[in-house]
Amino acid sequence: MTVITIARQLGASGEAVANRLAEALGWRLLDRALVERIADELEVAPEQVEACNERVENFVERLGAYLSEGLPEMMPIPNVPPVSPESTARAARRIVAAVADEGPAVIVGHGAQCILQDHPDVMHVLVHAPFARRVRRVHEHFHLDERAAAERVRQSDADRRRYVREHFSRDWLDPGLYHLAIDTGRFGVEGAAELIWEAASRIFGVLPSGGR
Repeated sequence: MTVITIARQLGASGEAVANRLAEALGWRLLDRALVERIADELEVAPEQVEACNERVENFVERLGAYLSEGLPEMMPIPNVPPVSPESTARAARRIVAAVADEGPAVIVGHGAQCILQDHPDVMHVLVHAPFARRVRRVHEHFHLDERAAAERVRQSDADRRRYVREHFSRDWLDPGLYHLAIDTGRFGVEGAAELIWEAASRIFGVLPSGGR
């Protein structure tokens, strides 16, 4: 297998970088496609997986799961989603490990940098950007005011940090998890994709083509 994983901060254009990189390499892009595979396995809508993506269960969700196992007669518990962050994370772990053996791919998120950490033919990349730039992009994309956009960015950072800590016992922004960290505030999407390509060429040598 030859795989590049992309971890990203909200508002840093990580998805755009991954898309440009996969397009240039002719590799499969596992971003939305990965969400759809997880949804298929769990037999839920992709939107339900996205709602649980890269976060941990809150108290209500944990309580609902506990009661459904131990006291089924007390169910249903109101406001408990039909798919949980925990079940989504378990499915993601299985599917990421499987798809990495299916050919060259760019995999976005889902803790892939941890799931595939010890695989020799995988390169791990963190896409980041200055906080103010990220807030501005979230403000523009989600049509939020500046205060709400800043809160969305902070909450996303907190969710992803907890997700990686709880499921993999690692620090999401630990530089030891990554071969390369790129600031899109400085290099932009196109420049970031080019830098990843160059670094991957140095790590892997000749890059495989196709695989979509």
